[in-house]
Amino acid sequence: MRDFRDAKAMARSLRNALNARAIQTTHSESLELIAKAFGCETWNILSARIDAAGAQKQAAQGGLLHCSFCGKNQHDVSKLVAGPAVFICDECIDLCTDIVDENLNQLIAGSEEGARALSTDRLLHYVELASKIVERHRLMLQRIDRMIALRSSPSPMDAEVPQSAIFAQLKAKTSDELLAMKKISQDQISRYQRVQQTAASIIEERAQ
Repeated sequence: MRDFRDAKAMARSLRNALNARAIQTTHSESLELIAKAFGCETWNILSARIDAAGAQKQAAQGGLLHCSFCGKNQHDVSKLVAGPAVFICDECIDLCTDIVDENLNQLIAGSEEGARALSTDRLLHYVELASKIVERHRLMLQRIDRMIALRSSPSPMDAEVPQSAIFAQLKAKTSDELLAMKKISQDQISRYQRVQQTAASIIEERAQ
């Protein structure tokens, strides 16, 4: 028996049935009609409900869940946060924080004046955040270096590369792309080490 998860197939059947009666309707209009039949105001609401049900079923069956933004699976990241129809990993959350957090940007710039304007608890928070990001990029550097080394090795690469989403992504990259990714990780390590140094110096100064 069909339920709301079969909405798209039901919309196609409805459209064909209406067309057979010389009632012309678009696929979008059919989707909206099906959505209302299931008690949803719009198709977007029903679509989100379908996606959420699919994610729950995948989790219940032990399937891998993936970040909707970077594509990494639940085993490749520390945390995967579920939304109504998407997932976002802790790494993408950190990236968003980097973009919008003005206090963090001041620490990245090495601004002692900006650091002094923050509470000690806030500085400690940024030190912890920076430590996690530095460690993550060091791990990425190791993976990139391993992929580069495997490509220059005469041994079969497929037999040696671990089976994970991250290594699958790296395998698909060209050598130039890998080098560019390596440069990005190196830059990020430098940026967040600056955060650690700036924040730590103010924390030590206050502890004296």
